[in-house]
Amino acid sequence: MMRSSHLSLKIFLLLIVYVTYLGCLSVHAEEGSCANPGSDTEGTCADVDGDDFDDKPSRRRMDGPIFATFENLSPYRADIHFDDGRFGNFVSTLEANGGEARLTTYRGHSFFITRHGVREALVDPATDGQYFFRIPEDFEGKDDEEGPHFTLPAEASPSKTKCKDRYPICTFEAERGECTNNPGWMIVNCCKSCDDKEGYAPLLDSNVRCTRERLNATVPAWEPGSLDALFTNWAKGGKNGEYDQYEPRVISSPGKVFGAEHDGPWIMVFDSFVNDFEIEALLSGAEFGSGYQRSTDQGKIIGSSGEREKVISKTRTSSNAWCRAECENLSGVKQVTERIEKVTGVPQENYESFQILRYEEGEFYRSHHDSSGKSDKISGHRIMTVFLYLNDVEEGGETHFTKLDISVKPKKGRALIWPSVLNDDPSMFDSRMYHEAKPVVKGVKHAANHWIHQYNFVNANVWGCSGSFA
Repeated sequence: MMRSSHLSLKIFLLLIVYVTYLGCLSVHAEEGSCANPGSDTEGTCADVDGDDFDDKPSRRRMDGPIFATFENLSPYRADIHFDDGRFGNFVSTLEANGGEARLTTYRGHSFFITRHGVREALVDPATDGQYFFRIPEDFEGKDDEEGPHFTLPAEASPSKTKCKDRYPICTFEAERGECTNNPGWMIVNCCKSCDDKEGYAPLLDSNVRCTRERLNATVPAWEPGSLDALFTNWAKGGKNGEYDQYEPRVISSPGKVFGAEHDGPWIMVFDSFVNDFEIEALLSGAEFGSGYQRSTDQGKIIGSSGEREKVISKTRTSSNAWCRAECENLSGVKQVTERIEKVTGVPQENYESFQILRYEEGEFYRSHHDSSGKSDKISGHRIMTVFLYLNDVEEGGETHFTKLDISVKPKKGRALIWPSVLNDDPSMFDSRMYHEAKPVVKGVKHAANHWIHQYNFVNANVWGCSGSFA
């Protein structure tokens, strides 16, 4: 009798688990739509085959995907974002003056519109309210035909109210301390809530918010002569041969000294700089957060906040991920960054987060420079690049210095290091250091890099003074 009761209880529990599992499948099936949280697909989503849905009224019909059209009559390029109840997820871009996008979505889904490349809302000038578009829950159109048509009117424009909240969730985020934890992003995107909480409205102006004195970015990493001294020390193996374990090799040096292959600016490799454990940490860390995305560039500054437009890169076709938060806390990642800090003598506060790169066959990055001109940024120039190869590439994928005609082949564990500024004047970029990533001919190329700045980059980035608001 006791065994029979236990058996009945087990069957009952299994039924509960099974029903819960079916419910999860249903939820995940809906979350799989392209206009849902976590989606960052550019353009429209993959078409749904209309033959899968018949004309008979059914519950499936009311739950199935529909096609919605968005039209932009305003003079501003605009981005459509899925409203996930928090900060939204980018779905597609609408060209100005008549641009359209056709999206596959679901009943009950909502969208909001911002100016392209930034999160500045486009509003109704009469009410100062942001445009939101919602698919009605009871929309009865056929699933395989056109659904709702939403129009952003010609008068839509950026708000004239400078300090305002861009998202309904701003008040909640301010209450939980994000105005001080992540001030740059919050000041720009949740200005009103942060002003109510911390009195931050004056800091919306980047000229007030972004000064070296305020951000403790007054001590340069390099003085005139520091560059030569550092690379010379590496070439000699360091004190008591401390760098020999990393197998340093001089590719290029002024005067072709220390066994350099070329006479020119300093370029060095350390052939055994990262180990398998650290490589695995970097590769797995790339999957955190938003994961790999198509590489972008920083565009023009929008308004006085210092916010830069994010644009899809036309000169590189790779995908990249940023190693932040959970990724940066992985022990393997910490080990690499600490080693770079020890070897370069430049503190981690001057580093941008690891950029982790993936190049598929045929992908490339055309000739470019990691810095330019005489930098007036708070964090100063990117004075040096530490580039790590995370795998061997069967063919192609070399880093090629275009003005020097020097190529370095990817090799697992190798670090390639070069300066971007002049030894005699670190405030001026070195025009000889243009480089490119040659197309991958066969295989896949995995890499990661730290860009190292002349001044404190971390504070500048946290306070939204680097343009990226990351």
